[in-house]
Amino acid sequence: MELNNPVEPISEALPLSDQNITSEAPKLLLCSSIASVSDPGSNEGIMPLAGIGKEHPEVNWYYLYLSNKELKRYIGVFSGRKAVKFRTPSGVVEEKYFCFKVFSYTTTDHKKRFEQCGYTKEEYIARRDSVRVVKEAFATGSAQKLNALTDEKEIVGNGWLFVCAPLQQLELILSAMLPRQYLVTDYNTHRAAVIPQRQMEEFIYLYESMPYNIELMNRPLEDYLQKKQKIRITGGVFQGKEGCIMRLHRNTRLVFAFGNMTVAVSYLHAFPFEKIE
Repeated sequence: MELNNPVEPISEALPLSDQNITSEAPKLLLCSSIASVSDPGSNEGIMPLAGIGKEHPEVNWYYLYLSNKELKRYIGVFSGRKAVKFRTPSGVVEEKYFCFKVFSYTTTDHKKRFEQCGYTKEEYIARRDSVRVVKEAFATGSAQKLNALTDEKEIVGNGWLFVCAPLQQLELILSAMLPRQYLVTDYNTHRAAVIPQRQMEEFIYLYESMPYNIELMNRPLEDYLQKKQKIRITGGVFQGKEGCIMRLHRNTRLVFAFGNMTVAVSYLHAFPFEKIE
């Protein structure tokens, strides 16, 4: 949704007690959020996952780290369920609604999926239905279908909010809300970090279908590349992706960049690959 008139953001200031500027994000992702190694092969002429999804040059996936309270608040705003207040040049306060694609990740929610994962028919059906929703959402470009996977009322813990939207509108919304939140920036360019459309699609697909097979790492990718065998996936949903092989928790993993973060995927033997000298 685009704003038709120039407006000035307005928001009520929160009490100082609610503006926690001393807290730190968990180490799980904080340092890897400034990784300087990109994800080679992610969008170089590779077909989207299962033939679905499209590239939209006018919008990109951006992300920011939020406390649990703010995470729920911004999900409501970015998904169109809550309005943002702006002040027009004439002084009139207007409410605007925006509806973008959103997806959230918290370490607590991920841990719950491990603990509650049962090898049952019901669990299989639930994972299958989630995958179907992801495919339909990216095939149709429907924000409503994708956002149905994210229920802010059930989110536990601090975490990451991914949003697919025009950068100008994101910055406008963020400047209108207090306390001011900021998008994660790229280590090299110092601009808002971008996650490619296909890469975000892969991550959501895997997280919804096999959450127990992925792990977000606590260090930048370059830390794992040292003295490790580099490979390139030659088939399957990860075709073209480059990373390194390493053993974690008695399992061989493919470690690669995800935006400015680092992801490890297990059961590497299921994908054909070639070594990179």
